[in-house]
Amino acid sequence: MRKKKFWALAAVNKSAAKVQSSYDLSRALYDLREARKRAAFLADQEAYARSYSLSGEEFEMLLRHDWRALAEAGLSIYLLTKLAAALDVDFVEMEGAMRGMSNADFVSFLKQQAERNQRYALLLN
Repeated sequence: MRKKKFWALAAVNKSAAKVQSSYDLSRALYDLREARKRAAFLADQEAYARSYSLSGEEFEMLLRHDWRALAEAGLSIYLLTKLAAALDVDFVEMEGAMRGMSNADFVSFLKQQAERNQRYALLLN
């Protein structure tokens, strides 16, 4: 009889503890959809983070609002937008931070990309 392999959805090579921790970090951000959880987060971010089983690294990423590290840890943009909304951070600022750019630099980058791509736009008149 062949053994079945069971894989963690987002983490094939992670230990069970790491997968659980990643789940808890995802859950902490997902829970920010609820007004009560959002209020608790905004009132005391450290206490909110401690209410989940986060690793020390995850705890620090969450408290520093380290967008890049959170994205590199595997959190989806959907979850990151829950944190951004709670903190009143717009998408452009969050995306720039994930790229290691200031908001102004990222806006400039977007404008340059739009200008560069202008020549590829189709005229639909």
